[in-house]
Amino acid sequence: MTALHPRVRPAFFAELDNAERRLESAGPDGPVFLLVTSPDGAGKADTVRAWLASAASARRAGTVVSGSGDKLTHGYLAGLQPLLDHAIAVAEAEAPELVAAAEQSLKRLLPQRESPAYRVPKDLTGVASRDERTRFYFHEYQGKLLNGVYEFLDAFLARAGQPYTLVIDDAERLSPTVTQFLDIVARRRTLGRRVRIVLLVNGEPDVALAEHAARAALPPLSKGEARELIETWGFGSLADKQFDNLWRLSQGRPARLSALLRCLDAKVSLPDYLTFETHLDLYLSLLGERPRYDLLERYVRAHCSDDDPIVLRNYETYDAGTRERVHREVLAGLAGGPEEVLHPIHHLGLRDAADRMVALAPLSISLQEIGLYDTWFDLFSRFWADPQLRTLPGGGQTHNLVYLRMSFVLYSLGLAHVSIPYLDTFYQHFPQSLYTPTVLYSQSMAHGRYQSPPDLDTAERFALLNLEKLGTEFQDHPKYEYIKVFAENALAYIRARQGRMDEALALCTEGMDRMQKIYGDEKYALHQSILVYNTAQIYEMVKDFPKAYEVYQRTIGLDPNYGEYANDLANMLQRTGRFEEALEYYERAIELCPPYYEAHLNRARLHTQRGDSDSAERDFRRVVELKPGEARAHLGLGVLHLKRGNPAEALVSLDAAVYHDPRNAQAWSNRGLAQSELGRADEAEESLRTAVARNPKLTEAWNNLAHVLHTSGRPQESLSCLDRAVQLSDDPDYVYNRAVLRLELGDTAGARADTELAAERGADAVDLADLHARLSNASASAAD
Repeated sequence: MTALHPRVRPAFFAELDNAERRLESAGPDGPVFLLVTSPDGAGKADTVRAWLASAASARRAGTVVSGSGDKLTHGYLAGLQPLLDHAIAVAEAEAPELVAAAEQSLKRLLPQRESPAYRVPKDLTGVASRDERTRFYFHEYQGKLLNGVYEFLDAFLARAGQPYTLVIDDAERLSPTVTQFLDIVARRRTLGRRVRIVLLVNGEPDVALAEHAARAALPPLSKGEARELIETWGFGSLADKQFDNLWRLSQGRPARLSALLRCLDAKVSLPDYLTFETHLDLYLSLLGERPRYDLLERYVRAHCSDDDPIVLRNYETYDAGTRERVHREVLAGLAGGPEEVLHPIHHLGLRDAADRMVALAPLSISLQEIGLYDTWFDLFSRFWADPQLRTLPGGGQTHNLVYLRMSFVLYSLGLAHVSIPYLDTFYQHFPQSLYTPTVLYSQSMAHGRYQSPPDLDTAERFALLNLEKLGTEFQDHPKYEYIKVFAENALAYIRARQGRMDEALALCTEGMDRMQKIYGDEKYALHQSILVYNTAQIYEMVKDFPKAYEVYQRTIGLDPNYGEYANDLANMLQRTGRFEEALEYYERAIELCPPYYEAHLNRARLHTQRGDSDSAERDFRRVVELKPGEARAHLGLGVLHLKRGNPAEALVSLDAAVYHDPRNAQAWSNRGLAQSELGRADEAEESLRTAVARNPKLTEAWNNLAHVLHTSGRPQESLSCLDRAVQLSDDPDYVYNRAVLRLELGDTAGARADTELAAERGADAVDLADLHARLSNASASAAD
């Protein structure tokens, strides 16, 4: 809301100018954001907006878009939403191709919004009914969506050709989703040069955001500022002592000063005796019941976004039952509409925890279906540990489904040990729930697929129990055949993990045929596509690649707009040497998904396999751009640089690889190789010893370590490493290296034996001829 009395502080403009200069003069690694901090009510928002509108700043500010970043009052994209809405609306009218290029991100992140610029229908995940939704986005999906939004805004602002400024108030209350977006802005940089992002923070900022910001702190009002502000508000002159007391009680904050002056107008002012809150309470007592209720209602209906101390105190001290009733009225108006997910403040305004959980349930499901798990858990994790809420009756309600879906996400995040106890609790309390088959399915998957290490025996027990329960207690379930096939599919996965492939295939193919016969092509289309996909994977596991290809094609036919299916088919085609066709499907996957780092990573490996290092490098760099923590891409770049003879560049990438994945033995091994080529023998030895500690079977690491030890004058230790390499691998090069070393150590018999072994293993003929010559020379020298 607009403040009753504007809180503009012109004295602070100079400090903002200085901060802006620091921002504009920053180098490529300098600050990206302008960060303004102060206690709440200090006038940041009004001051920054006035500064941006001033003659000195208006040209640089350009189009100013602003909004609150409070996730509870304005939703999961609070702060970013105004700029995104503006950009989409303008682009739809003037450059629809920009919206179309980013539609795979926009339509998933904003599922309620339809756009005439969209060119591709949603995939089955996006159009399936809620009760059919058996496929959920992986937890890293959010990063892809936000990179897609970043690239859309970057393209929009580049085309706009004019400056933009985004002002985010209440930035200390940002959702984790928007915080992650700002992290992307700070890392990728280009968008930060096209739009000035001003973050207004009450108190201390997030340290990661502060690290990338030029900061300006708004101090308390000086007495001179306070007098000038009071005059602009039209209040009469105050006696010096009265003014001093008001200034002290306001703590130098314009919002508090405005509230005190209104108390003074109502003849409630004893600032040298009463507390600030007491002044507000006395003032409210004079308003009367109807004005107080109107004040409450306006505040709640505005989604609790006013920071006027009198309004806040009125809400805080109002009868809790009336307060809740107004929240419920607002909720009733939002129910089922696109705005409900944006205003969780009303759900949290209910007094009883169970009521809050029930009210939040639809919003929870919506957030989870988008894949915004960090913001979802930030909002709902407070309810997870409450034993009463976990067992709210009656086991088949939406609030029960919230907990079940939380358990699904938890085990997919690698937290099966957190998820499993809840699934046990649910089954114990609600054995006859309509969700019981889903719970037993989830237990089989949590134990057999997501737990590390997997417990296939327990997974099998739950899968068989599920089928038994379905056959004896759930035959009247309205979706009996559907959920039975679903349960059989879980058992099929376990059978495949157990190596019982024929049984797994039979379960999948029989389930597919039954679904098709009973439901046809249209009903439960999402689930049918998943069944077909799982069958294709099992055919691939048993190396029946022609059949796997056929079934993958059927999968894609069922859900042609789901890019992950195309990526998986491309992976199989790559493994079977069908490179050109694999490239086509990787391209299709990239087109159908939000910025899809996995497809780029897989395609980079294909380019590497084909010897196209330039294309491989482009894809690896795209992966790092989208997901800087992807160690496999850094490793890929490091290997490319090593092959090109650039060990210094390789070491930069390999340092990043081991930083992001310290368990990656291959990265440590290549890092040691790069360090060795740079003459850093001690560091190379340390890296290579780390590699063999991480993976004692990594033969190339043993071979590389042998080389480093040899060049360091430690031939016996080198020989021990080569012994390990030869034991672990049939590679003739390792035997050749050991033969050379043995010859060097005077062990001609051992060298001769290794020469014969190298020949058996297919060593290079030229290398073997050289060895034979050296052996002959050694024998001749010994005879002399």
